[in-house]
Amino acid sequence: MAGIQGYFVRLRGTRPGWPENMTAREEKIMGEHFHYLKKLTDERKVLMAGPCFSKPPFGLIVLHVTSEAEAREIMSKEPSVVNGVHTYDMALLVVSLMAVNPPKS
Repeated sequence: MAGIQGYFVRLRGTRPGWPENMTAREEKIMGEHFHYLKKLTDERKVLMAGPCFSKPPFGLIVLHVTSEAEAREIMSKEPSVVNGVHTYDMALLVVSLMAVNPPKS
């Protein structure tokens, strides 16, 4: 598939009780996680990201990249994954509709 592709990434905590009882180490890593994704958002490689408070909770990232290899490269450097706070699964996502200037929350 040529051009830009979307990928839905789901981050899952690696231990019971995540994220209600984060350790100081995990809080530091999650700060790094936020700044990493913010940089990628500024580069327009992340369309959106945030926590989903379902049971069990998970993190959501929508990547907007040129290939699955690029998506996997991004996730191989993602601080919460590198440091074992999260694992992830990923699926190709066809972005059929997207707001260009979504309202500010």
